[in-house]
Amino acid sequence: MTDTEHSKEFLLWYAELQRLAEKSDSAWLLSSDAETHFAAYQKGHSAEDELAELDELAQWRGCGCGGS
Repeated sequence: MTDTEHSKEFLLWYAELQRLAEKSDSAWLLSSDAETHFAAYQKGHSAEDELAELDELAQWRGCGCGGS
C-alpha cells in the first residue's frame, strides 16, 4: 500500500470515528488533530474500538478521596 493509499485509509477511518462520536454525542472526546488518533489506527483498532477506549478513559471514577 502506498503512502497516499495509507493516508486515504486513515482519513476514512478518522471520518468514521468522527461520525460515531457525533452519533453518540461524544465528539468532545476526539482531538481536532487527526494525528492524535493515528497510533490507534496503526495498531489496527477499529474506529469503534478507539471511541470505546476514549469513552472508558473519560468516565468519572470519583475523586479518589474515599468519601461518600
